[in-house]
Amino acid sequence: MSTRTYRQGDGGSAERTADGRGPGRRALLAGVTGMGALAGSLALGGSSASAATAGGDPYVVDVVAKGADPTGQTASDAAFRAAAAELLGSFQPGPISGAIPKKTLLIPPGTYLLTQPDSLLPGEDGIGHGGIVDGIAIRGYGKRLSRITYAPTARDTTLWTNRQRYKNIRISGLTFESKDATATFNYAYSSDAAGVQDTWYEDVEWRGSWKVGIGLDGPAGTSDLNSEMGWDHCQIGGSYTDAFLVIGMTPAESQQDQFLNYWFRDCKVEYKSGSFVRNERGGSMNFTGGSYILTDAASTGTFFQLGSAAGSRADSVMRLYAQGIRFELRGPGHKVIDSSWYKGNITFVSCDDTALSFQSWAPNAVTHVYRFDAVNPSRGPMVRYQDCALMGSHQVSAATATTAGKLLYDGCRFIDMTAGTGTTGFLRWTGTAPWYEFRDCQLQGARLADVKAP
Repeated sequence: MSTRTYRQGDGGSAERTADGRGPGRRALLAGVTGMGALAGSLALGGSSASAATAGGDPYVVDVVAKGADPTGQTASDAAFRAAAAELLGSFQPGPISGAIPKKTLLIPPGTYLLTQPDSLLPGEDGIGHGGIVDGIAIRGYGKRLSRITYAPTARDTTLWTNRQRYKNIRISGLTFESKDATATFNYAYSSDAAGVQDTWYEDVEWRGSWKVGIGLDGPAGTSDLNSEMGWDHCQIGGSYTDAFLVIGMTPAESQQDQFLNYWFRDCKVEYKSGSFVRNERGGSMNFTGGSYILTDAASTGTFFQLGSAAGSRADSVMRLYAQGIRFELRGPGHKVIDSSWYKGNITFVSCDDTALSFQSWAPNAVTHVYRFDAVNPSRGPMVRYQDCALMGSHQVSAATATTAGKLLYDGCRFIDMTAGTGTTGFLRWTGTAPWYEFRDCQLQGARLADVKAP
């Protein structure tokens, strides 16, 4: 197996397999000779947990060695908290910022039951508790191999809270499953006094019932640096009463605009209901490759829910870019996007949402929605579709003549429609017609004449 290097955040490179999936197994196993195999045997009912550290790497903290139960029969909160304490106690001076742990938290194969909030990492505020920890690595042996089940004993709890304390976080090779529909996986709170920045998930899976996957927040007026976050070869499953990623948990507050730079690369987004991303702050978001499916035909769900509650500087950057994604909408209550942004740019390149276009409900489905009149009358983003295959119809609301924003379709195919606009056409609107343009597009069985209006 060949390897290559890749850039990871601000620091150096890391080994990856040639297919790009997760950390290389040799890199993960190096220095923990014998420990991984023993941990695997423990997951299958082997005996001595303490033997897992025999000849182990001094730079690794193994949760099984701390007493975690890899069978999932008993709660492992105490063991995980002891492992986190050792990890955070292994500081070395940081050449760039903060204190850097010298150890990696290792989760061997098995299923681990956690029942208490903040058992993955302590949730103390970075201000007044030792400051920022710059560099956290939590590694399993691969999704479905290393599993954490969160079954909290109380409602509305969070598995781990990053309250302006942890930066440069790498979480890889794990499955997280929730047994409580009111639970949150991660709540990240950041101010201009300390930041939450550079969090990367690789080969991580979310399953079960959640309220929120990852929620980003900050204080009114001084939020800052909830930014630079990525998901690589991850799988987002389960269901969400709110959304997997919420950018702006308290949208009514006047927060700053540093909710920026989010990357999803080659992910498998296949969940039952709710929103995939709910963005109340703007920000620069990139989604490239992968398969996105709303799996429950009877549910309602939207991949991209772009809100309008933020005001002034809090939404100064508003950008969504999606490329090479296959969307599958399995029911009439499903949407790719529902946007209330009044400025910015939204771009879809070489995307396809036509998988269920043969269904009887498909021609009547409204799959993409743009509300140009949500905040300022008849203002919206610049919306561009290039080389896309599109199902159902798109709908725009505009109270008066469009003063900002446009919809442009370039080289697209409208698979269910025989007309470009009108009450039975592909692009429909309420109120006044928006600014729109068709170039080199195809209707069902016919070419659509180029149109630029007004």
